[in-house]
Amino acid sequence: MILHHLGILLGRFGNTDQGRQVAVKHSRIWRQAAAKVPELVPDLIRQGGLLEAQPVVMESGVPLQAPMDPYRLAYEAGRRDLAVQLIAAAGLSIDEVNSLMKEQDYE
Repeated sequence: MILHHLGILLGRFGNTDQGRQVAVKHSRIWRQAAAKVPELVPDLIRQGGLLEAQPVVMESGVPLQAPMDPYRLAYEAGRRDLAVQLIAAAGLSIDEVNSLMKEQDYE
């Protein structure tokens, strides 16, 4: 997972002067929160389902992607999008993402 922090924030707030000002303010709040509460970003990753595998069904010993309810797909996509936006606002670096992904493997 690679995050382009600026692109994600500008996609949410708009690539205008006003959008950039709001993105900076929003990002400042989330960077401070992430610094004060180190568990915040890993929790966003867990709650957002960013590292969850797609459900599968076994057919003759072969895993196949399980059929998904379109409403559930939309709900999960929204949950992931919000988590990614908040993580981007927190200023998470790619090294931190890689480190967190390794930590998730052990839980």
